[in-house]
Amino acid sequence: MFRTDISKRLLLTLLLAWMPAAHGQHNPDLPIRIEADRANLDDQRGVSVYQGNVTITQGDTVITGDEVTVHAPDRQLERMVSEGRLATLTTRDESNREVRAEARRMEFFPDGPRVALTGEARVWQGDDEFRGSRIVYNLEAATLEASTGDTGRVEAIFAPRDRSEDGDTP
Repeated sequence: MFRTDISKRLLLTLLLAWMPAAHGQHNPDLPIRIEADRANLDDQRGVSVYQGNVTITQGDTVITGDEVTVHAPDRQLERMVSEGRLATLTTRDESNREVRAEARRMEFFPDGPRVALTGEARVWQGDDEFRGSRIVYNLEAATLEASTGDTGRVEAIFAPRDRSEDGDTP
């Protein structure tokens, strides 16, 4: 029981270190909530696995997946991997624009921070959408790299902007 409590605290500390950076208007004082049907924690290996309808929430940032594995050797967050039907991420960028992502596999890296999406990868920034078989999205810089999609090509869909937003209309 004691080992499980330490592992849970370790995981929460690591998630606190990563999650705020993934949110444009982050608040590191917000609590992180992890919900899953099952959890296996191994402090010796630095690996925690959450299975079954996993939801990780901090402020406006929400990550979901069938299974989320946290890799934290020597208590340093290395990466988080979310897999399943479609792993999802929802957050807001620094302009308060909604950012959503989904893929069969989603890897979160605290350096950057960035997310690598593979398998039916899609990212939405506001009304714009990007599709590919692999997308690497930098959450802080709001940049992405995409490689070929199921059609053999990367797809980008840019929604028209409201001209009044740009200051072109009085």
